[in-house]
Amino acid sequence: MIPYKIFYDQKAEKLRIALPEGLSLVEEYLEVEVISELSKKTILDRIKKVNSGVEEVSDGMGNLYSSEIRKNVTRIYNSYVEAQLKEGIDTGEECESFIETKLLADLVSIWIDARIEFRKQRSATDNSH
Repeated sequence: MIPYKIFYDQKAEKLRIALPEGLSLVEEYLEVEVISELSKKTILDRIKKVNSGVEEVSDGMGNLYSSEIRKNVTRIYNSYVEAQLKEGIDTGEECESFIETKLLADLVSIWIDARIEFRKQRSATDNSH
């Protein structure tokens, strides 16, 4: 497992995840696209289809980030930045990150579990006042 840190960002007022260098788009993908049990289930189902050979590649389009899940490696990319590059416009932003598919599956579960736990704690705190 790769090292990660889940923390509450006071400034942004949201739960965040920090991953090693080179995986910033994976952080953003998790924070923006993986926000519920449904999104977790959808991604894990896509991974299962690829791992079982039903699909060779599972493409998923999100609001801002997209993913190409393959058996060993998943490509997470910023759809907007990629479209800009195709138009010849270099925004200077990172376009893609690669992560082992198994690690992505683990992180998706860890991230959603953390979000659920955070909401429970927040709800308990809000109800105690």
